[in-house]
Amino acid sequence: MEKTPREIVSEMGSRLLQSYRPNKGTLVKSLREAATTLSQIEQPLVTEAVSKKQALKLIGAELRPLTKSIIKLDLLKNRDNDVSLLVTVCVSEIFRILAPEPPFEDKYLRDIFGLFLAEFSELSDTVSPYFSRRAKILETVSRCKCSLLMLDVDCHDLIHEMFNTFFSVVRDHYQQNLAHQKNAKVQQRKANTQQAQQSLFNDILTIMTDILKEEASSSLVGVILENLVKEGKDATPAANNLASSLIKNCTDTLEPLICSFLTSCFMEKDSIQSNLKDSYHEIIFMISLNAPQILLAIIPNFTQELLTDQVDVRIKALNLAGRIFTQPNHCSGEIYRDLFVEFLRRFSDKSAEVRMAALKCGKQCYLANPSGNKASGVLTAIQERLLDFDDRVRTQALVVTCDIMKSNMKYAPLNLISEATERLRDKKISVRKKAMQQLSKVYQDYCDKCSKGYMTINDHFEQIPCKILLLCCDKDCKESWSHNVELVLSDDLYPRLLPVEERMRHWVQCFVVMNHIHLKSLSSILSQKRRFQSELRHCLTLWREAKDHNVEEVKRKQKSCFVKLSSGFPDASKAEDFFHRLDQMNDASIFDALTLLLDELTFTKAQTIREKFLERIGANHQLFDFLRILSTKCAPTIFSSEHVRYLMDQLSSSTSDTQLKAPFIKLLLVILNMFPSYLRGSEKQFLELLEDDDSVADELTEALSKAAPYISANFSDYSPVLEKMCLEGTRSQAKHAVSAIASLARSSEKSVFSKLCKLRDSLLRGRKIPTTLQSLACVGQYSVLAFDNLYEDISRYVYQVFQAEPSDNQPPCDQSSGCCNSCKLKIYGLKTLVKSFLPRHGQVVRKIDDLLNILKKTLRSQGLEGIKSCDDTGANVRLAAAKAVLLLSRKWDLHISPELFRLTISMGKDSNAFITKTFLTKLQKLLMENMIPRRYACAFSFSVSGPCRDLQNDSLRYIYGFTRNATREARAGRDVDQRESLTDCPAYMIVFLIHVLAHDPDFPSEDCMDEHVYARFCGPLLSILQVLLSNKEIAPFLCCILRAIKRAEDAVDACKTPRLHILADIGSSAVNTSKCIDATSPQAPRSILLPSSLYKLGQTSMSDSQNKAKSHTRNTLEQTFMERVVHIFRSQISLHDQKCQEDTPAVVLEDGDLPLLLGNQIETSMTGSTEASKNNTRCSKKRTHLGMPEKSTTTSREMKNVTSKKCKTVEGGGHISRDSTVSLRTVESEIPKKKLERHSTCSKESAGASVSNNVTSSKPSRVVSTLKDTSNHGEAIIGQRIKLLSPADGCFHHGTVERFNSKSNSHKIAFDNGDVELVCLDSESWETLSHESMGQQEILGKETESFGSRVPEVKTKQQKKKLPTKLNPTAGEESVSEVTNTSDNIGLGRSRRQRMS
Repeated sequence: MEKTPREIVSEMGSRLLQSYRPNKGTLVKSLREAATTLSQIEQPLVTEAVSKKQALKLIGAELRPLTKSIIKLDLLKNRDNDVSLLVTVCVSEIFRILAPEPPFEDKYLRDIFGLFLAEFSELSDTVSPYFSRRAKILETVSRCKCSLLMLDVDCHDLIHEMFNTFFSVVRDHYQQNLAHQKNAKVQQRKANTQQAQQSLFNDILTIMTDILKEEASSSLVGVILENLVKEGKDATPAANNLASSLIKNCTDTLEPLICSFLTSCFMEKDSIQSNLKDSYHEIIFMISLNAPQILLAIIPNFTQELLTDQVDVRIKALNLAGRIFTQPNHCSGEIYRDLFVEFLRRFSDKSAEVRMAALKCGKQCYLANPSGNKASGVLTAIQERLLDFDDRVRTQALVVTCDIMKSNMKYAPLNLISEATERLRDKKISVRKKAMQQLSKVYQDYCDKCSKGYMTINDHFEQIPCKILLLCCDKDCKESWSHNVELVLSDDLYPRLLPVEERMRHWVQCFVVMNHIHLKSLSSILSQKRRFQSELRHCLTLWREAKDHNVEEVKRKQKSCFVKLSSGFPDASKAEDFFHRLDQMNDASIFDALTLLLDELTFTKAQTIREKFLERIGANHQLFDFLRILSTKCAPTIFSSEHVRYLMDQLSSSTSDTQLKAPFIKLLLVILNMFPSYLRGSEKQFLELLEDDDSVADELTEALSKAAPYISANFSDYSPVLEKMCLEGTRSQAKHAVSAIASLARSSEKSVFSKLCKLRDSLLRGRKIPTTLQSLACVGQYSVLAFDNLYEDISRYVYQVFQAEPSDNQPPCDQSSGCCNSCKLKIYGLKTLVKSFLPRHGQVVRKIDDLLNILKKTLRSQGLEGIKSCDDTGANVRLAAAKAVLLLSRKWDLHISPELFRLTISMGKDSNAFITKTFLTKLQKLLMENMIPRRYACAFSFSVSGPCRDLQNDSLRYIYGFTRNATREARAGRDVDQRESLTDCPAYMIVFLIHVLAHDPDFPSEDCMDEHVYARFCGPLLSILQVLLSNKEIAPFLCCILRAIKRAEDAVDACKTPRLHILADIGSSAVNTSKCIDATSPQAPRSILLPSSLYKLGQTSMSDSQNKAKSHTRNTLEQTFMERVVHIFRSQISLHDQKCQEDTPAVVLEDGDLPLLLGNQIETSMTGSTEASKNNTRCSKKRTHLGMPEKSTTTSREMKNVTSKKCKTVEGGGHISRDSTVSLRTVESEIPKKKLERHSTCSKESAGASVSNNVTSSKPSRVVSTLKDTSNHGEAIIGQRIKLLSPADGCFHHGTVERFNSKSNSHKIAFDNGDVELVCLDSESWETLSHESMGQQEILGKETESFGSRVPEVKTKQQKKKLPTKLNPTAGEESVSEVTNTSDNIGLGRSRRQRMS
């Protein structure tokens, strides 16, 4: 009978007990047999506990011999590996069979658990032949919960060691893909290994969980947390996974210990000895992943870290919170609600570094769960940071926003896109650049996804290129962005391999959302690209011709080209240097490649040529980056003929979207407007579109007129539709149709325009007169001969229109144009005749006198001399006439009379503000384009001093721009031909302005001596002088020009000569009292050329006595009067001028050497004026007494009545100039001579005191200001006469101070007009009048008031001193010398003032 396993084990145990020191072989054999037999024994299958206990006792009795033999032979401490392993297997099997009762006494358990740990430590060797036995031991210990016995016998050190052992031996058990393994055995082996590792992990986890649930300790928690966050080469994912699993399984027992540790880290970090104190943030994060409820107790402490004053602590806590909320189970923020609220608040933290860290965390949170209920809060916080006051935060917010958009474009928030694109207009350049870079990447991804069908075209994403275009017209941006935008549109906005069709789909959609500002910016970029290509063509031509021409001349031209080309690069200075280096290289292959790119019209071929070119030169080439940008600018990278062909195909296709037809045509016109040659290859489709679509016929005809020279089309195909437009179309269509005919017809010009003789019949029959006149005007521009045949009939018709009476029953004025039909016909007729005298080719032999005559009559007045116009719209006809004169001045300026010039300039002060603004806008455009002579710029001066504030601002802007442009071009011209001309200087416009003012019918009357009247009338002159004097170097030129005018006579009307001299005197006073006087400047010209049509030489045949007599007309009182006029003008415009200076950039006239002389004008020289100059020199040397009465002859502009003598002090910028001396003037009058002498004496004393004060002082003493400071006055001025400046009308009002109220610091003033007011003089501008009696004022009468207000007395101690008879002789000689060196030696009949004996 076969023995049972229990009997076998019992017998084996008995043999071992009886043996004495068995050898290893015997021992191993016996233990192996015992282990095998023990594995076959199972626990009794008894359900009842009593029966099972009895059964286990029976089994235990049978196994007792074996257990006794193990103890007796001391096998638990055997150090042989084989014996130790077999003993451990047998012990584990005995534990399994007799569980739950321990088979050994407690005193042996420690040794047994030591055996277990020794075998557990070898579990990492998975290839060992004993791995399966060790795994079986682990499984048995796990299933029987033998590890709990370790707690009963206080083996805590072994438990701690076992935990460390388990963390070190555990391995990954992730499923591997075995499909690629071809060998079935290999697959099976790997599968078994994975299964074994999985089983091993589960057994270890069970053992450790049992211990922790039974009794957890801080030491064990430390081991778990250490492996939870361990990093480096010793860390394994399996150990981390094991620690995480333990925390999940033992949450209840571990929570108190973990919370206690973390609380200590928050509150008493320095007192903790564990190395884990520096990793508590990582511990918190890992615990939040596995058992988030554990952290609820420490969240308040965590939140407090987000509020601490230490920035680095807040940032670390914020990063941890961000990591927590990024995890899927925390995306909603519901578990840690308070922490999430504080997390959102950190987006508005006071520290920029914290806000930037919050943005990074917010991005991860949103991307983790964009549809979560808390995602909107995070997104809102990110959007708010786009408007942060710190540019670094805005930049970070922009990057985060763009990443969010790219992550899920299909569902990107629309308002987020809008907010991000606004950063393109950020005040910081760095933010703008980052915005352009990031948004370009976003748009690239968007285009790529659209082309692959992942999403449809979205208007909100199409706003990105629109907002990029706005950078070109941002006035707040100091840096020019147009060059950068061009490169972005060419290279960065679209994926490199995106087909032309896809690009055009996006461009068309962009045009759906574009407004006129976007279109203007795009046109500006395309225009810049076109100009660059044109200039580069010219430069390449110079490179090729350098060998065959004068090298120096070519180099000079190349240098000029390099300057122009470099302005098209973001960094102009570097680009210019690169052009010079490219020129020195003289690489013909580079020039040929650039020429190919310039000539290529298709996008695909140009891209291929460019890529091959850049690949050939290589990225290591010294000019690679420069040539990359240069090749981009040469090639048709934004638009090309392929783009135009796509548009034409879509417009001619019946399947295209009709709603996109308008954007298609708009885009087509924008392209052809800048690059008309791109129409080549699409002529047939364009003709069909021109014939079918009348709604955009105007724009299409304009495009055709520009593209006609570049396309290859038969004129016979286009002629019917073009001729129809000339007869029946709009004026715009007619204009461009004639241009297209001229270009398409080419050599057959005569026959083509002769066929248009039917236009005359249409005009005479009254059919489509506006269109017919436009067509005839354009015919006159393209064919002089054809128009000459029709000129008689056309001119007769136009003159009849001007002489026709306006009909009473004519329709009302057109609200859009403000003109009635009669005025429209006049305007159209004028335009027709004017254009006929400005042909594009050929020379006009017809006389222009009749046209100029009708223009003069039109401008002179309405309803006179045969010119009939309606009262309401005559201003529009005058405007058309003025514009006509401006246009004619391009070629017919010598035929324009002074009167016609004056009438044209007078449009600058027309009573109709709209007319004036329109005229000035047209004038400014023509001047900036150098289309007309610069003398017409003086028209701006009338609006600068006019009443309309808008016109003032516009005119100031225009005149500043004109001055800057004229100076720059004068300098460029001087560099080219080394010749200088004063007529090119902006100051020369004064010559024409003074003549216009002298012939103005509103010039003050001869007997007017009111400085306020002169100040108002001379406003244009003084305003323009104020602008010109913004550069101190212009002052000496102005002085020379004004002195030359004072020595000339009026060539048009000699009676107006005194007016010229008065205006010149006032201008001189304005220049002399400014702070930029430099009469001794070496750049001042020695002679001045004045236009012979306006000025002529003064009479030089006068005797010396006559010259001396005439020189007395400018006495000291006249000089003082001029200074008061200037002072009143400046006081009236001071506030407005200050505002204009703030709003308008100062014009820096960099021309140190202003041009001198050139032109067909009268030269003023020493000839004929020798005696006068000698007399001037002598009298200047003799004039050493100041303030003495001087007699003079009365000129035509002097008063015939008595004018009182007054004392005046002048403030001249902190010192008194030589030309602004204080002096007296006497005038012949009917007042008794005694009274006159009395006033003269008073004036002499006042003036003498002022002069004495300047002579005796070591430094230039400051003269008392005209507008006094009243802070120290009070009752002292009661009873005095004063004049008070009214801010309402800018005039002085006279009155008497009656009373002073000290409480309110106000004076009661009774004005001469009867008004009585309480005025606080401390805040007002006022002057005291001389202490005259009322009787004396009545004697002086109205003549005094007409001359001007009285000036304040200068109360100084020098008044009591004797007036010095002479000034310093040396100073006097220097003054004469300076004047002589810089004077304009013109022979005129008007001499300097001479001292009377």
